[in-house]
Amino acid sequence: MNADAVWLARFGDKDWRHHLRRWAQDNKFEKTLKPRLDIEEQRWHAAQLLPPTPVVIHELPDDELQTGESRKLGGAMEIKSPWADQ
Repeated sequence: MNADAVWLARFGDKDWRHHLRRWAQDNKFEKTLKPRLDIEEQRWHAAQLLPPTPVVIHELPDDELQTGESRKLGGAMEIKSPWADQ
């Protein structure tokens, strides 16, 4: 026989229904804690601001500056960081 079953059936200072109710509340709390924490974590992540992303600019090759084999490299490229302006 399970020790918990004996403990729930004993008559002592508190009513056995109190012990049963308390056990049910504790069990429900433990079973629902992880899903509640997951939902709150998702809400927190959704409330956070998105980090700024770098701006990448690709330009076409310049006919005057790039001749011959250098045209295979492509045009000028520039990367700007928007967070540096803040």
